[in-house]
Amino acid sequence: MKQAASTALTRRGVMQLSAGAVSLLAVPAFAQMAGDYPNRPIRLLVGGPPGGTEDAIARAVGTHCERIVGQPFVIESRSGAGGTPAYLALKRSPPDGYTLALLSLSTLRQPIMQDVGYDGVKDFTYISCMTDVIFCVVVPASSPFKTFKDLIAYAKQKPQEVSFGAPAGTGNSAHLFGEEMAAREGVKWTVVPYRGSSDTMTALLGGQLTFSVDTLVSAAPMHSAGKVRILAFATDMAPAGWSDIPTMKDLGYNLTIDTFYGIGGPANLDARALARLDQALKATTEMASFKELLARTSQRPHYMDHKAFTTFVATAEARQRDVLTRYGLARQ
Repeated sequence: MKQAASTALTRRGVMQLSAGAVSLLAVPAFAQMAGDYPNRPIRLLVGGPPGGTEDAIARAVGTHCERIVGQPFVIESRSGAGGTPAYLALKRSPPDGYTLALLSLSTLRQPIMQDVGYDGVKDFTYISCMTDVIFCVVVPASSPFKTFKDLIAYAKQKPQEVSFGAPAGTGNSAHLFGEEMAAREGVKWTVVPYRGSSDTMTALLGGQLTFSVDTLVSAAPMHSAGKVRILAFATDMAPAGWSDIPTMKDLGYNLTIDTFYGIGGPANLDARALARLDQALKATTEMASFKELLARTSQRPHYMDHKAFTTFVATAEARQRDVLTRYGLARQ
């Protein structure tokens, strides 16, 4: 009798263990691993091509952040279509913290302009903002234009001969800045869209463009090498070390490009992974070596935590919708 009872108890125990195992299997794998997150490499998707601005910033973030979390950040380029391939891959990834992406205003603009298969606000978790992006007006070193006013004067005389490069394509920061400037000066010039800063710079140096509106990350090395000339910064305040080049404010324009680069994950990112990443990314922006790396291309850290970044993104999306609608770029 005791043996039967013991056997029944054993069977009951096995059944309970089996049920527990089934229950455990029903829990998403990322939830089981979140307690020791991260315990394997983290994939960081980039919407621009290798060698471009996005790639440079992603590598800077990854190199420094992996020292804190103890796992490598694997940079993966998914360029084209304003970064849409990267954003779609992020949307479809498990919300376990092992697939992240570099996010920017492009993330918000693409769904406003066309059906890209994702919602820029609802489909992502905005973890931390990392840095501001400084844009500038750039011409080849061989260009006859020595100042921004020279460029405008020529455009008024021969508008059909002026073209400018827009990294990341139409509807993004560089393109909108060029359109705003043309509207204010009463000129018309031709926008030429590219996949990223590296492609734009190649075209500019190859004589295929009159000028480009590009990031300082891309322009600074070429400026130092004497290959390009920066005519103006699309900011109110010149970055440190560049006081000899005027800003839009210095030139009398109330016109700047305000954009950002931050790190995000899929919607509903596991809370423990989110907290760990936000903590690590904040620490990254405080590292002297990270600040120095950004400073070499005159970028600056601009940290916002998850809550502040999420609020900022909601406001930015509404503002971008207004601008794109004004230029007839928003889808109906």
